[in-house]
Amino acid sequence: MRRIREKIVPKSIFFRFFISFVVLLVVVALTIAALLFQAFSKGSAAQINDIAQKRLEQSSAILEHISEQARLITLQLSLDPYIIQVINGREADSDYFLKAEAMRRLNDLLITNTTLYSIALYNGQSGIWTGTDRDKMYAETDTIAWLQEENVQSLGQLLPRKLRVNPAEGEADHVYTVFYYDRDANNREISSAIIVNVTLDGFVPVRDKQTLDMNLLVLDGQGQAVYSPYESGFLEDMSGRSDVRRIMSEQTGGNFISMENKQKTLVSSIYSESLGWYLVSMLPYETATAEISDIRRTAITACLLLLLLALGASAVLSGMLSSPLSKLARKAQRFQLPNEEAMSDEKLGEMEILTRFYANVTTRFEQLEATNRLSRVTMKAEYLKELLQGNRQPEQSDCDTFQLRLDIMGSDQLRVVVVRPDSLRELKEHRAEMDFRVSAVLYSLTEQYMHARIRCEVVRLEQETVLLLGGEESECPSMLELLKSLQQEIAEAYGISTTVGVGLPVAAGSGIGEAYLTAREAVHYRLTQGTGHILVYEQLLREAETEFEYPQSRQKQLLEVIRSGKEAAVDAAVAEVFDVFREAPYSMIRTSVHFLLFSIVSANANSVVSTASAAFMNMLERLQQMETLSEIEEWFVHFCKDTIHRTKESKQHSRSDLADKIAEFLEEQYGNSNLSIEVVAERFGYNGIYFGRLFKELFNQLFLEYVTQLRVRKANEFLTGSRLTVKEIGEKVGFLNASYFVTWYKKQTGLAPTEYRKSQSH
Repeated sequence: MRRIREKIVPKSIFFRFFISFVVLLVVVALTIAALLFQAFSKGSAAQINDIAQKRLEQSSAILEHISEQARLITLQLSLDPYIIQVINGREADSDYFLKAEAMRRLNDLLITNTTLYSIALYNGQSGIWTGTDRDKMYAETDTIAWLQEENVQSLGQLLPRKLRVNPAEGEADHVYTVFYYDRDANNREISSAIIVNVTLDGFVPVRDKQTLDMNLLVLDGQGQAVYSPYESGFLEDMSGRSDVRRIMSEQTGGNFISMENKQKTLVSSIYSESLGWYLVSMLPYETATAEISDIRRTAITACLLLLLLALGASAVLSGMLSSPLSKLARKAQRFQLPNEEAMSDEKLGEMEILTRFYANVTTRFEQLEATNRLSRVTMKAEYLKELLQGNRQPEQSDCDTFQLRLDIMGSDQLRVVVVRPDSLRELKEHRAEMDFRVSAVLYSLTEQYMHARIRCEVVRLEQETVLLLGGEESECPSMLELLKSLQQEIAEAYGISTTVGVGLPVAAGSGIGEAYLTAREAVHYRLTQGTGHILVYEQLLREAETEFEYPQSRQKQLLEVIRSGKEAAVDAAVAEVFDVFREAPYSMIRTSVHFLLFSIVSANANSVVSTASAAFMNMLERLQQMETLSEIEEWFVHFCKDTIHRTKESKQHSRSDLADKIAEFLEEQYGNSNLSIEVVAERFGYNGIYFGRLFKELFNQLFLEYVTQLRVRKANEFLTGSRLTVKEIGEKVGFLNASYFVTWYKKQTGLAPTEYRKSQSH
């Protein structure tokens, strides 16, 4: 035991700890000081730029949303039958019901969309204007003259302009407009127009401690200010500024320091392709760097004080650690040096003893860990998954490390092939479970089949099997023949149909991720090509149409077939529409299918499904899950025929029985403050627009007139036959606000409720 103690150098570990702490603290202190100096010199501007970029991205998203809403509203109005009659009918102004229904729709849009400034409808045949605001509507008269002179196309893009509503005041409101209009081909006169104006009054930059004096400016492609924080800056030409010219020349956005009018400014910008606008943030450079010097000095002083405190703590910690570590070294030496006679002449310090002990333990631990590591097969599978997903770049040594069958770095041409099972219709109830099992079976069979014939790598990723081919083995047509035989083998062994996608060839392994993405996209083309095929991405690109025009005329014929109830003509009409869809690029097919469904539901007045209902969303989701266009076409044929059946059944419904049920329902619900024609239409399973016309035919008056008379009659009964207060009577007939009930009652009867009660009591 004495020999062991003599081999330990007393207090040596204390000095080693202390020196190590001191060196570490000095390095850390110098590093922190350098980082603080650097951070506070440039960090403030970088932080402001980062804040500005995030703010610009949020502002761009808001503006794009407003633009999209305006475009959709304009599109919705251009397809609305009532709006079409108002802007094109020769006697639309004399049709009170038509004009009232159109105004109701415009006001509904104005209420539900806070960014709407006004909506104006122009009938060029009669010269009649219809709009949400009389003054704003007549202010658009100059707009029609302007449209006749200019070729304005702004459907889908906001067009900023000044609208002079009150010429006498000499000011103009700032609006952003989306137009829809028709022009006479002979005299270029505007025959009809829909003008939707939006404002950005709520789009006000918020200034706080972070943004400081940051100004948000929006420029169009010519450098005009389409949005400015200053009233006088709207549509101001700013293309002469050097910083604006730089932004417009780069087009990609970014941050830089500008010197304009001897003022240094931090400038950040982004470009919105959908708007065609530049969003610019400008902040005086002095604002971002004003407090840097004071903060820097305070931070460095605090760093020095912490360094002195850490030196004292290092001495204390060194003393506290040296004593237990000396004891630990003595215990470790028993295991480290079991043969004391052989080591008697060797002088060891505590750290040397612990180092040798740690090395011995580490060696033994690594030996144990090696036995529990993942097998090379699993490691290789994970490596290939990372390559395909683009999370890893291959290296030359990977072939030996993972024992790859394919030289991914030496092959001049690499191809990625995706084998995906087609849906099993009879097993839809267990779709997720079966997809997992089927993919596992396909992977096993594919690996055995392909490894026996060519040098390749096979990996299972998600619910598909992926093959990596290289060199001569990846060239067509031999590769296609091999893949075809693989499909036949799978079909014969398991009765499973598979679709195979072949991606673009790439050189070396750095492009494997891109090749995998193109192979997956090729598989998606089974939507038009059908299942059970081998789809080569290169061939699909050559065959794809570069331009696609939605078949409006054929859709119109299909809607006419549905409207006229010609069930026998549905198959042919749907087939003509889908013949055009089959020639479209894959990215346009899903959108076109969704728009066709939207058009059918919107055009059917008797439909119990609206475009905003959950049932409509479920239909869209069901269409999204279908894998082939033929399957989607078959579904549309069934849906159109079902729509015709529902329309016929609706027309056969007894009108008198329906009128009695509606009257009974209104007798029960007249006291509901939320009672509306939409509520009643939904109760009886009708579309709101169609139900309005049906109600007029059944009761020979409008819904609002009927409910108003019913509520007046009930209010009179309560006033003469009860002692309820006016407020209580108003609540019973559907008015939660007593003062509004009094005003409404007097407008309908000419007397206040109390006056009517007194007149009946005498």
